[in-house]
Amino acid sequence: MLFLIYWELNEEIDAISRLQAAEKLAAAELFPPQNVEVLRFDSTPDLWGMTLIEASNVEDVSNVVNMWRIACPGIFKKTKISPARPVQESMASIGELIKKLAADKHT
Repeated sequence: MLFLIYWELNEEIDAISRLQAAEKLAAAELFPPQNVEVLRFDSTPDLWGMTLIEASNVEDVSNVVNMWRIACPGIFKKTKISPARPVQESMASIGELIKKLAADKHT
């Protein structure tokens, strides 16, 4: 299942601390995480970004964010995690709902 993680980094945490956290996670073989496929890991100049992952359970999804919080307390100003799917799939699903509801109106 796909999950989209939106994150904003805390500007009070310096770049050196963030890099040290990344090195610590890599050395512990926690990032990239096991049981999770990281499809995208993007950041912006304004210190926010998104991570698109594929995972089969909530624990693994939660651990993606929690490992960074443990390695570098205060690293995030904000996070949001949600299941996701391609827009084409969403539109097809909505189209089916509309058809079913339209059919029910006429009965």
